[in-house]
Amino acid sequence: MFERLQNSRKERKALADENEAKVKALEEEKEERSSQPRRGLTQKATPPPTPPSETKQQT
Repeated sequence: MFERLQNSRKERKALADENEAKVKALEEEKEERSSQPRRGLTQKATPPPTPPSETKQQT
């Protein structure tokens, strides 16, 4: 019984280490993305021109 507990503990630790490595890699990737300048988002979008009102067209 003690051997099974020890084995289970080793397996859980291995899985935890694997998941920790994945999280670390994702955090590094996220950090790299945030440090890179964004392209195309520096200029403000201009709104489309407003169409003439319908009342002006009827007169």
